[in-house]
Order: sequence, then structure tokens, then C-alpha cells
Amino acid sequence: MNNKLIRVLLVDDDEDDYFLTREYFQDLVNWKFDITWCATFKEAETQIKDNKFDLYLFDYLLGESTGIDLIELACRFDCEEPIILLTGKGDTKIAVEALRLGAADYLIKSELDAEKLERSIRYALERTSVLKALRHSERRYRRVFEESSDFLFICDPEGNIIDFNDSASGMTGYSGEQLKEKKITELVEDPHFTALWQDITYQPIHDHEVRLLPKDGERKYCLFSASVEVDDDHPYIQGRLHDMTARKQSEKERLFSEKMAVTGRLVRMLAHEVRNPLTNVNLSAEQLEMELTDEDQKFYTQIIKRNCTRINDLITQLLQPSTSEDLELIESSVHSVLSQAISAALDRVQLKRIQIVNEFAEDELVIPLDRVSLQMAFLNLITNAIEAMEEDKGILRISTRGHGDLIQVLFSDNGAGISEEHMDKIFEPYFTGKNNGMGIGLSTTMSIIHAHHGRIDVESQVGVGTTFTISFQISK
Repeated sequence: MNNKLIRVLLVDDDEDDYFLTREYFQDLVNWKFDITWCATFKEAETQIKDNKFDLYLFDYLLGESTGIDLIELACRFDCEEPIILLTGKGDTKIAVEALRLGAADYLIKSELDAEKLERSIRYALERTSVLKALRHSERRYRRVFEESSDFLFICDPEGNIIDFNDSASGMTGYSGEQLKEKKITELVEDPHFTALWQDITYQPIHDHEVRLLPKDGERKYCLFSASVEVDDDHPYIQGRLHDMTARKQSEKERLFSEKMAVTGRLVRMLAHEVRNPLTNVNLSAEQLEMELTDEDQKFYTQIIKRNCTRINDLITQLLQPSTSEDLELIESSVHSVLSQAISAALDRVQLKRIQIVNEFAEDELVIPLDRVSLQMAFLNLITNAIEAMEEDKGILRISTRGHGDLIQVLFSDNGAGISEEHMDKIFEPYFTGKNNGMGIGLSTTMSIIHAHHGRIDVESQVGVGTTFTISFQISK
């Protein structure tokens, strides 16, 4: 027994037919109905617009309009409740059209009785309940799909992208039309990915670390997951790319900070221990110089004093400020500091006959910075680029740009490049690939950039060149 009151809208322009249909409803003793009758299309339009009924019965013939028109109207008003179409005689075309538009069932008036009406109502209510649940579920998961910050996609087994969410364009830089022309395999860089994709039918991919290849070429570290699903015997692949570039960068910066802290303590201890005997050596050289009368012999004491000064300057460089609290950050032009760094490197540039191409943004880029330390960071990168390039063939491109809420400075050379095995170590203190290097230039540079609340990224290809990208957050 159904104790729920079912509100019914019955639309029929024949009053006799209305009374007859109402009697059939009254014969259904196990149901409770509240029936509202409309004799015209216009009255029905008003009632449907209010959308307050649980069941709709529309007669096919309604003067100049039809029940089909009324079904279309109900669809425009987002009616999700079941609609049953009543016809005077069996017409397959009318029935098919009604069902295509969303009617739950149709009944032939001449064959109608209480039993058939009850069966139709039960079927219509149950079917509509299932469809509503499916629609609500689809809307819920569609919202999750669209609002996810991950790149969610559906593609065919060959990798051709079929569907994707809004975040896909944000992460890749491609428009929707451009993405539909891509394969997911074209957007992912990983030496093992082809083998994983070929075996995806047997083994789903779960949180495999890859690099995403966006339109602007700035690779992003992502976790890739995908699995094969089957819909009506048609297999497809649904997957997810989760951007973990920021997290990976944060982890690198944390590890670097820990290493720099340990290194800093060691350097301060060594500096103290070295400066004490260095002072004694310098004082002794001065005393010896005063007692010597032979100018030729004074030449050697001057060498000792110059090298003591050089060692002391090196210790000072090692002990330079490494945090923003130690630096005096003043609003200044990045272009001005860059120009000074380039000028400081001109001797080396001319010596190796290297070409420097400046591609500065038209707008003046201003951030809080410490001119002395940031110039040193820029100079370190310029010097490394010069040393990595061949004489007479080197081209160093130094460019600046606004990129979203970032100001970026890029140093791109066509030098020897950095191997994969060295890529993760280049910022470590005292690691160097040069025969006469000390391994403090890049670690010092990263420390200075971090002190300016920035980050430094590097991309390199052996034999092609290297690009260092420094990003500063714009203050809001």
C-alpha cells in the first residue's frame, strides 16, 4: 500500500474523459491521489511552471496544441517528474516521439482501466525515481569533475583525448579545441610511460611520477593515474594528472635549507679557525716587511699579504647573509640590477667573444630586493653560462617577463648542458663539475634567491644548453 499522497496534474480538454479517468484513480484503493484538472493548454502551462506535482497525465489532443507540445514545455521548465501521455487510439509514431522527449509511458484511452492505470503509474514512478537518482548522481560527479583542480580526462585506448575538465586548459595552456587534437601520451614526458600505457589494460597506473609538457614549455611535475573502463563493450581510459610542482619545489627548498644550515654552521666554525692564524700570518708579514731593507725581498711579503687579503675576502663571501632578515630589501628595479651584473661580466664576455642578447620586458619590474646580493646571484649565473659555452659560438639570452603573479628572469645559454645525474646536485654546497670550481656559486645563488622570497628552476639538455628561471612573487 502506498500511503504517500501523490499530486497529479491531469490535462484533458474533454470533461467526460476527465470524469472517467478520475473514476479509475478512485478505484485504486491502495493509493492516495490529489488530482488537479486543466482543460486548456494555457492553464496547464501555468501549473507546470510551478512544478509542484508528482505525476502528469497529458491528453494528446488539446485543441490547436498537442500533448507532445506540453511534454516539450515541461522539459523546458526542467520537470523531472513522470509524464504519461493519453491517446485516443494506438499510434506508434506518437508513442515513440513521446518517449523520446522524456515521457515515462503512454496509454490508449479506449483500452484504459484501473488495472492498466495502476501498472502504468507504478512503472512511471519507479522508472522516474531511478532516472532522477542517476541524474542527481551525474550532476554531483560532474561537479566534482569540473571543479577539481586536477587535470581529469577521458581518452580512447590510443590516447586521443575525448573529454576533460576546466583544469586541463589551466595546467597545459592549451585551449579546449587544441586539447581535443592531442593525445595524452604527447603531454607526458617519462622514459617508462610508453610501456606503462601499453600494459594499462592489465595493470592500472597509480600515482606514477611524470613531467607534464605544457604549451609554454615550462615542465610540471605531476602524479599520473589511469585505468581502463568499459561502457557498452567499448573500452575507454579515465585518468588524472595531479600537479605537485609546488610541493616538489617546497621539498627541494626545505632540504636545501637544511643542508645550508648545516653547511653554514660548518663554514662559520672553519672561518673562525682560519681567520685566527690568517691574522697572525698577515701581522707577521707586515712586521717582516718593516724589517727588510731589500726591495726584492719585500716583493714576497707583499705576495703573502695580498693572498691573506684574498683568503679573508673569500671567507667574507662564504659568511654573506643568507636570509631575508639579514638583507635590507628595498623596492628597486630588477632591470637595473641585471644591467649592473651584465656590466660586471663584460670582461669575460669579451674575452670569450660571447654574444649577450637582452630581452627585457617593456614594463619596469620592481620588487623588494638587496641590490648587492642579487647582483651577485645574477653574476654567478652569467659567469656559469659563459664558462659552459664555446668561444665565438656562445649566445646568452637574458630575458624578463611578467608571468601571472610572478616576475621571472631567465638565463638561457647554448652551452654544454647539465647531465641528468648532476641535475639534482648542482645547488648542493661544494658540488662542482668544473676542474677548478669550488661549488659555492649556485648554492650561494639559491640562498640569495630564497632570501628574496623567490625560487630558481633549471632545465637543461646535454649538448643543447641550459635555462635558469628565477621567479619572484609580486607583492599584493
